[in-house]
Amino acid sequence: MESKQPFQAIEWNDKYNVNVSFIDEHHKKFIDIMNRFQEASETGFCSDKMSEIFFSLVHYTEHYLLKEIIFFKEYPNFAHHQNAHNEFIDRITKFQSDYRSGKDGVCKEMYFYLYDWFQNHILKYDKEAVDYLRSKGLT
Repeated sequence: MESKQPFQAIEWNDKYNVNVSFIDEHHKKFIDIMNRFQEASETGFCSDKMSEIFFSLVHYTEHYLLKEIIFFKEYPNFAHHQNAHNEFIDRITKFQSDYRSGKDGVCKEMYFYLYDWFQNHILKYDKEAVDYLRSKGLT
C-alpha cells in the first residue's frame, strides 16, 4: 500500500467541493483528521496523539456514514459504496487493534491507507455519486 505521497498537510481546495454542504463539511473534517495525523508524524508516527486520531476517525465514520446512507440510497452503485464504507470501518478497527498491540509500522500503513481513501473514495466515488444524483434531479 505504499504511496508516493509524502507526509504533508492537505489544504482544502474548492475543486474538492461536491456542492452538497454536509458532504463537503465531512470531507473537510476528514482532511482535518489527516492533517492532525500528519502533525503527529512530525514527532514520530504513533505518538501519544494517536488515541485522539482514532477517536476522531470513529466519530467521523459513525456520523458521516449514517448521513451518506440516507443521501446515496438512490445511487445505482450504492451497495458497492456502502461496502467500501464497511471495509473502511473494518480497516480502522484493525489499525486500532494493531496499534494497541504495538505492531510495527501500523501508523505509517494507516497514513497511506487514509491518504488513498481521500484520493480514491472521497475525491472519486463520492463525487461520482453526487454527480449521478444531481443528473437525475435527486439533489
